Amino acid sequence: MKKNFKYFALIWAVCFVLFNAITFLVPNEAFGITRFDKPIFWIAYALIAAAFAMQLVTAYAFTKNDEKEKTFLKVPVLRIGYCAVVVSLVVGLAFMIFPVLPAWIGAIVCLLVAGYFIIACVRASVAATVVSDVGEKVKQKTSFLRSATVEAENITARAISPEIKANAKKVYEALRFSDPMSAPELESLEREISDGLNGLKQAV
Repeated sequence: MKKNFKYFALIWAVCFVLFNAITFLVPNEAFGITRFDKPIFWIAYALIAAAFAMQLVTAYAFTKNDEKEKTFLKVPVLRIGYCAVVVSLVVGLAFMIFPVLPAWIGAIVCLLVAGYFIIACVRASVAATVVSDVGEKVKQKTSFLRSATVEAENITARAISPEIKANAKKVYEALRFSDPMSAPELESLEREISDGLNGLKQAV
């Protein structure tokens, strides 16, 4: 379990306990009324509790296999999760403890907040996957020239004669400042470069 999820779970647990404690204690103690005999109260409570649960499950699924920070609308998604939990706490309490406010509206708002958090996680995960795939393709397409540049640098370092070292350095500089992207049509040229580097290595 990731450290950032542990922090999120701790905040979630505190908010959920506060929600339950205040929901079941304040109406009776502060207003001298009970709403526990009304089915809509329990329906609203169940929906708000479900919204809380959805946020926790989504955060766990979002963080369990990935160390990278993901963002939605340029905001870290777990920060959105913290806000979603706090909003659910405030809205849920307001509509559950004040008799003049219909509890079902609070339940709908909490579900919408949870839905927004889930959408943010999904979109951020999709975006991170796309970026990762592109990065992997770029890495594969630049691997030849990167390795060739390292090889040329090693050859230059091993050269003893100043003249040979100067010529080897020219090869290194040419590779270093070349376009690193590869392509299938460059395969024969890359083979020539590889053979040339092997010849240079043997000569040095």
